[in-house]
Amino acid sequence: MKNYENYLDVLESTGIFKNIDNSERSILLECMNARTENIKKGQIILLAGNKLESFGIVLAGLFHIIRENYEGNRSLIAAMPPGGIFAEALCCAGVTISPVTVIAAEDSCYMKLYFPRFLKTCSSSCTFHVKLIENMTSIIAKKNLMMQNKMEILELKTIREKVMRYLESFSKINITLPFNREEMADFLCVERTALSHELIKMKKDGLIDYKKNKFVML
Repeated sequence: MKNYENYLDVLESTGIFKNIDNSERSILLECMNARTENIKKGQIILLAGNKLESFGIVLAGLFHIIRENYEGNRSLIAAMPPGGIFAEALCCAGVTISPVTVIAAEDSCYMKLYFPRFLKTCSSSCTFHVKLIENMTSIIAKKNLMMQNKMEILELKTIREKVMRYLESFSKINITLPFNREEMADFLCVERTALSHELIKMKKDGLIDYKKNKFVML
């Protein structure tokens, strides 16, 4: 855990340490046996089917959360940039075996926290450990809304509708997506070629502008 001081701004952005000062946060990280690890692009952090005892915070880089069906087909569920938290909802739900795989989409760094220590307050943490649990509850609630939004996107009939709904979910005009084109197609559950063709039409129709993963809502 020694080098987490380099990522204090990222930890604060997660929301999990909201209204918890630096000294209290240090105690909580020690309590949860926090450890940081640097990993290479393509390295698996959590493999589907493995035992689940910890959750993680992305400190640098980008993680992809992937679900694979019985036929071996992969579905990109989410992308986790710095500040993203993964596996916390599974831990809170009491899931002991991971149903998803978490993989580094680029060279990254993350913090691993032991979940059983998260639930059990210790004599040194007291009130700010309760704040930690309250913050986690809020984060999970927001993620549930995000997953509901994705389900609504997937239910839309046309690629154009899916793209517009997805971009509108960012609630801003200038958007940098955490996906390349193939990953975006995977996330929206559409064919990459069909997505590329539709994006060209949408640009021509004056709905959007884009270059690689940078989009502008017009």
